Amino acid sequence: MSSDPTPYEPKKILITGAAGFIASHVTNRLIKNYPGYKIVALDKLDCCSNLKNLTPCRSSPNFKIVKGDIASANPVNHLLIAEDIDTIMHFAAQTHVDNSFENSFEFTTNNIYGTHVLVEACKVTKRIRRPFNDQRYCLDDQKLKKLGRQERTPWEEGLKMTKEWYTRNPNWWGDVSAALHPHPRISLIVHFNEDAWLSENGCMSEGEKSRSSGLRFLIYGRTGWIGGLLGKLCTKRGINFEYGTGRLQDRRSIMEDIMRVRPTRVFNAAGVTGRPNVDWCESHKVETIRTNVEHPQGSSIGFKEKDKPNFIGSFYSKTKAMVEDLLKEYENVCTLRVRMPISSDLSNPRNFITKISRYNKVVNITNSMTVLDELLPISIEIGKRNCRGIWNFTNPRVISLNEILELYKQYIDPEFKWVNFNLEEQAKEIAPRSNNELDASKLKKEFPNMLSIKDSIINYVFQANKRT
Repeated sequence: MSSDPTPYEPKKILITGAAGFIASHVTNRLIKNYPGYKIVALDKLDCCSNLKNLTPCRSSPNFKIVKGDIASANPVNHLLIAEDIDTIMHFAAQTHVDNSFENSFEFTTNNIYGTHVLVEACKVTKRIRRPFNDQRYCLDDQKLKKLGRQERTPWEEGLKMTKEWYTRNPNWWGDVSAALHPHPRISLIVHFNEDAWLSENGCMSEGEKSRSSGLRFLIYGRTGWIGGLLGKLCTKRGINFEYGTGRLQDRRSIMEDIMRVRPTRVFNAAGVTGRPNVDWCESHKVETIRTNVEHPQGSSIGFKEKDKPNFIGSFYSKTKAMVEDLLKEYENVCTLRVRMPISSDLSNPRNFITKISRYNKVVNITNSMTVLDELLPISIEIGKRNCRGIWNFTNPRVISLNEILELYKQYIDPEFKWVNFNLEEQAKEIAPRSNNELDASKLKKEFPNMLSIKDSIINYVFQANKRT
């Protein structure tokens, strides 16, 4: 006859987010009711927490508070080992929903990335036996049945049908075998010379091209504005494409994307541009350079000291110049220089016209710009024609911000008004900005029907949104 298992008895408990509303009540109750437990409180003491919440237990000999962030791996690892933690109660999170609309990145860092760091710390330090949640929930479908829902396929049969469908359609979802194994898992596909593999197998063969439409695009930047528009455009035109799932800083994941999709062309629309504008990049240099520039070691092509960027007034411009100098050494790469992208969607905050229409003051200066409604279809045609090298991907000629806002007033809002910076203010404002005219004659020669920037804005943006 087997005996019941011995109840689990924690000895040293780490409580994350302990100074928050819910966690502080748990902490105070544990200190009061379980004096034999050692409680270590971890909190970064931001707007969601307050040390006063822990006043009842701060004088207790079995209580210790540490100021720290769960998203910082090394301090968390050290804390688990130094305090000999055997149990974690995880409450740390951003909970002010109203703040999430303006600062969603901070929420993702705290609530998702921070939790991931904590779980990995449990695995690495081997202090916690079971770094997961054991609780399981049984869902009751009685309410659905009352609404008329009836089960037509038994669970076991449906599971079998699903498995058979995945087995019969590998080309639809790609190789799902990796999802059937515990994560993380090293890919079993090893290529000792990835560059050689790419040159021999990276693209579809001529036979494959003749049997298909001849095009298969791999697009990076699914959640971005331009990447999203590219996907919609490919869908509309019936072009076979897939979005890349790998991270640009992870060479292995990019290789697996290429080996899985075997594209004829790769479109990279991923990158950091800053929100609400490029000023964000000045205070987030690590994130900007990791995403926009970071170059894999061992490629034999690096950024040399003698290679000078064309504009170094802002960190964002530096990263663009760096990556362009890196890519120009590759003969099979096409780089499209997009500037101040504009589209017919005037509700999109990334739209340059939308941005300047919301500014308190604007500079009156001319620039080259890119009308996406006209030029994104051209980018697909560039891929079809296998064009390479650097292209100034802007409409011909330049236009000033005042000219754009005059058109906005004429076509969209007759009551619209704006204010320009004075000359002294404008000099300071444009110093960290790359204001220039790109020569679009190369693009115009390849696509002679392309409109000038002013005509393109009128045709694709303002006439499409004109209020009668």
